Amino acid sequence: MGEPVFFALSERNQREKNQDALYAARVEDYAVFGVADGLGGHAHGEVAAAKAIAEIREIAGGRIFTTRPSDLLSRAFEVANHRIASYNQELRVNSATTLVAAIVHARGKCTIANYGDSRAYVIGKDAFWHTRDHSFVQQLIQSGMLKEEDSFRHPHNNILTQALGLDRQAFPDIYERDVRGKVLILSTDGMHDFVRPERIREIALHHEPAQAAELLVREAVAGGSTDNITLIVSRW
Repeated sequence: MGEPVFFALSERNQREKNQDALYAARVEDYAVFGVADGLGGHAHGEVAAAKAIAEIREIAGGRIFTTRPSDLLSRAFEVANHRIASYNQELRVNSATTLVAAIVHARGKCTIANYGDSRAYVIGKDAFWHTRDHSFVQQLIQSGMLKEEDSFRHPHNNILTQALGLDRQAFPDIYERDVRGKVLILSTDGMHDFVRPERIREIALHHEPAQAAELLVREAVAGGSTDNITLIVSRW
């Protein structure tokens, strides 16, 4: 199988500061990705996002092949949550962040974890899948009160039910996916809340990662996004 190609970018967009953070690196036979979105309504969101990404960077600095990826990610989320909560207690603030992360083997086996509403997408010719948000809108979808196709640009999209730093414990959703021949995207809501799913799929399948990332940012801004936008696009 050929070498994976990936491209990462983070744009401040129209916000005063960029509260997003990311990590993307190749480590031996693996790629390690992470995207975090510090909550703008909470103090020091950029600090929380940086602390979360520091734990993903820590994974890349260790011996990945000796531990199951799901255990590595679960531990990283747990430690990040504890460190952000300790920071909040020390400074008497309420910083928080979303986090989505992936560990991908060169053969295409991918382990994904998420907490909050930053997402991972797996997109192929016959596949379009993304992680489940931890949000008020997602609860409406699960309860049958709202159809997923009607959730795009919902007025309450910004209401989260989970975020690192605000909960006593953090147990991320863990997914196992095969990304061979597919495109893996990690994104903050500054992108995916403003670009329709069919357009995300079209761009991912017809452009190389760097161009796809730039086009997705452009589409999000054209769609009305004023939020920070952070993306990692990888083709396997």
